[in-house]
Amino acid sequence: MATLELIRRRAGILMMAVIGLAMLGFILGDFNLRPSTRVAEINGESFEAEEYRQGEQVLRNFYKLNYGQNLDAQQEQQVQDETWSRLVRQTIMNKSYNYLGIDVSIDELKSMVAGDQSTGFGGNASAFSEPHPIVRQMFTNPETGEFNQFIMMNYFNSLGTEAYAQENQRWVFIENEIIDERLNQKYLTLISKGLRPTSLEVKDHFLVNGKKVDFNFVLKNFSSVSDEEISFTEADLKAYYKNNIESYKQNESRSIEYVVFEVVSSDNDDTNSKLWAEQTKAEFGRLSDNRVISYVNNVSDEPYDKRFYTDDELSSILKDSLLSQSNDYIYGPYYETQSYKISKKKETQMRADSVRARHILIGYAVVGDVRRAQEIADSLKTVIEEGADFNLIALQYSSDERNRAIGGDLGWFREGAMDQELNDACFENKAGDLLVSSSNRGAHIILIESQSKPVSKVQIATIVHNVIPSSETDQDFYNRAVKFRAKSTSKEKFDEQAIEYGLDPRIVPGITKDQRTIPGLESPVRIIGWAYSAEQSDVSNIFDVEDKYIVATLTEVKEEGYADFEDVRNEIELEIKKLKKGEVLMADMQNKLTESTDLSSFAVSENLSVSDAQVHFANAYVENAGIEPYIVGASMYLPVDQVSGPFVGENGVMLVDVTNREEAATDADMSSSLTRLVYSLQSRSNFEPFEALVEEANVVDDRLKIFYTR
Repeated sequence: MATLELIRRRAGILMMAVIGLAMLGFILGDFNLRPSTRVAEINGESFEAEEYRQGEQVLRNFYKLNYGQNLDAQQEQQVQDETWSRLVRQTIMNKSYNYLGIDVSIDELKSMVAGDQSTGFGGNASAFSEPHPIVRQMFTNPETGEFNQFIMMNYFNSLGTEAYAQENQRWVFIENEIIDERLNQKYLTLISKGLRPTSLEVKDHFLVNGKKVDFNFVLKNFSSVSDEEISFTEADLKAYYKNNIESYKQNESRSIEYVVFEVVSSDNDDTNSKLWAEQTKAEFGRLSDNRVISYVNNVSDEPYDKRFYTDDELSSILKDSLLSQSNDYIYGPYYETQSYKISKKKETQMRADSVRARHILIGYAVVGDVRRAQEIADSLKTVIEEGADFNLIALQYSSDERNRAIGGDLGWFREGAMDQELNDACFENKAGDLLVSSSNRGAHIILIESQSKPVSKVQIATIVHNVIPSSETDQDFYNRAVKFRAKSTSKEKFDEQAIEYGLDPRIVPGITKDQRTIPGLESPVRIIGWAYSAEQSDVSNIFDVEDKYIVATLTEVKEEGYADFEDVRNEIELEIKKLKKGEVLMADMQNKLTESTDLSSFAVSENLSVSDAQVHFANAYVENAGIEPYIVGASMYLPVDQVSGPFVGENGVMLVDVTNREEAATDADMSSSLTRLVYSLQSRSNFEPFEALVEEANVVDDRLKIFYTR
């Protein structure tokens, strides 16, 4: 019975162990199967994709507040690139700031932002006597250059109000930038103040750079020895590689070749577009005037253009064909900018050539809806009519960040420079008018300050039909790409297919992991992502990029570290050949030198010429020889009036006869050398510390893996 109980206990323990191991295996298996969302690792700290996206969104919101709600592709790329650089820099530098105790106090920040003559830090009150350059720019009239402190103070006092909630977000971002700039300035100052050359370094710099040497030389180029006159072994190559391994250090990169199937319209597409335009012209001519705008908006590839144009603003085609005609005359179809167009002369008016105005934008996104924006605009218009300062009202209420701080000043502008509604309000009313107009952004309170002399302008209704590839044409190009890819099962097959299709592969060497551009392609990030997940000689699937079908092959993979011997064999062979030829030339010149009394007789016997040079230690260039750092360095110490050498240089083997050497005076003023060395150290301190910290941080960039997979 006791034995049975012992067995049961042992069995229970064994079962628990088995279950525990099974559970552990399940958990670990689940952990391994769960895809990683790490986008970066910096100083051992991991950053998840969601955290990274949040930082990106903060920056994107700031861009939108400054440049409008919709960012173009270039701005989006700037947001992505800047988010990464900020993450790396802030993570690395914050660690250093904390370690060194570097901080920015509240009082210091206030003085930096608004300026405070009475507050000084470290005895330097003038450092904060003026507002920060960013703040000064915000509240300076660009035309007069006058800084308005009153508007600035009103701005800061208003940031806590509900109406300024969105602006407060923008200011917080700017404030953080000012703080970061100050922290970095303190850090760099701390480093630069701790760097100063020693008196020995100053003296050495002065003496070496003050030395001037004149010498004559005879150069025998490496090319004078043929490859057949030298020999080397595989062991020689590998020994050179091993001894010079640091010369072959490389960063991680990928090289690709790609072919492009660019989708372009066919002759059939062109014929169909022209036929459509001809049929539309007949219908366009039968329309009553009140239906023209809606008709153009319904059938044209471009919306109706309400703008009035001067003669010199029209294209030559329209100037020649429409200006002399009466209203309602229709011209076309004509071909222009890859489109067939039909144009109708709609109206002629005398209008101002340009206008100067101010505006206050009550944004729909800020106040909530269209009706509320209109109510606020009407109320503010009444307040201004009763004598309120337009500039102050603009500062307090306008949503247009580009000009609010300068009283909503739009400056002088011609037709077409503003939103259509704002444009019409300014050009269809008269100078001095105060009015309210609406656009897709919000309600505008507009003050027309001045208008130029009226000129004749014409409004033209144009129907545009772009000649674009049809779905059949697009499918034809895609089918070609599919056939090409199907037969391109390797790099070798890729090359064969390129020849068969008459395509010239485009070569893109050395693509780095953080690269976001490829010549000839506007959005290549998916291709770069594929390159970093593929194997060498792999061929990609078809990429659809900007009306192009692209197939790529990975031609080279370089991992961070040292280049493989085979990858640099050709470079090493060139260096070995130079060394071996140098040995041959040295031996030959040494033997023949015993038969010559000077450089001239040696040169005559070898059918060479004697050249002269004047060099300084700081410049390694030798006239008639090229860059020769070793020869220049040696000339500083060789005996005078004596043939020395032969020396192996960069371009051949050289005999040198120093004819004159001027030494720097040891008792001379060395302040210039001190200044140069201090400047050099301070310049290096601006970027080298951060580079060193980045290298130490072991930054791992996994953005391609997370955001741009196959």
